[in-house]
Amino acid sequence: MQPVLDRVGDFAAFLAERFDENAAYAALRRAETIGRPVGDPGWLRALEKRTGRVLAPLKRGPKAKRD
Repeated sequence: MQPVLDRVGDFAAFLAERFDENAAYAALRRAETIGRPVGDPGWLRALEKRTGRVLAPLKRGPKAKRD
């Protein structure tokens, strides 16, 4: 992970930007109701590997029958 100044550049301008709290936290609010972590697919796969648990949503619907 890069230092903040490398990612943001002009830190004072970054702090002066308008912050839309509803948009920024929308994904977190949706995740609260389903109990799943929020993050990109690569991060979720790494977290699944570390915890040994399935965290990404699985295919919905009835399971296929096995012969």
